Amino acid sequence: MFFIPKKGDAYQRSLALKDGDYDFVVSVGGDGTVNEIINGFIENHLQIPLAILPGGTVNDFANHLYLPHTTDAFIQMIQDFQTMKVDIGKVNHQYFANVIAGGMFSDISFQVSKNDKERFGPLAYYVSGIRQLPTQLHTSLHLKITADGNYFEEDAKLFIITNTSQVGGFKDITPHANIQDGQLDLLIIKKCSATDLISLLKDYTLSSHEKSPFITYIQAKELTIECDKNIIYDIDGEKGTTFPIHISVEKQSLCVIIPKTLKYE
Repeated sequence: MFFIPKKGDAYQRSLALKDGDYDFVVSVGGDGTVNEIINGFIENHLQIPLAILPGGTVNDFANHLYLPHTTDAFIQMIQDFQTMKVDIGKVNHQYFANVIAGGMFSDISFQVSKNDKERFGPLAYYVSGIRQLPTQLHTSLHLKITADGNYFEEDAKLFIITNTSQVGGFKDITPHANIQDGQLDLLIIKKCSATDLISLLKDYTLSSHEKSPFITYIQAKELTIECDKNIIYDIDGEKGTTFPIHISVEKQSLCVIIPKTLKYE
């Protein structure tokens, strides 16, 4: 067992592994810990199965796979030892398991302290978001996007590129996301008014937001995004700051241990 007290430790430990060293590796932590481990795994071309015990604030990647949060259920999952190959995204020279997000509210995770995350969990993010609402509503980005060779431009509040359908604890943000299909899902909230955003939130609660006129939603194997502002964007909870960004997918490149009862399509 390795304790990882600082950023980068999980990545360095994973990078030092070799196939055959262990029967499987267990990650105990949140999306940021998983991100470090998968970066080491993919760079190292490891096929060691990864078991994830969710221990972070939101755990989007683990929750998308319905991974157990209790000790007994986790032990049962290990005993059953059912594995699945899943896609991993790549942005420039870094890998991600779950999401890239830029624009409105995408930098909230960097502004919430570790103590507040531990004390309040996901509520800490929501409170921070409410406090910053007046400023966040004025977010405006001009994006130049190439998706599988198709070019278009968009004035936007927010862009999200996902490997799973869950972002920030919200389910089905990108409802067609499939972690094994070799594609990533791009969702853009277009430039719109506060009233339009409220309407969009209502559409989300009714699972009809992808059809909204304020949404652009596509799937692609490869994307390039240019932005007119030097914004901080989110990579699985870590900071990304360089544009343009080139995003691709490493199809079924990570082996994860999943519950035997999981029927994934």
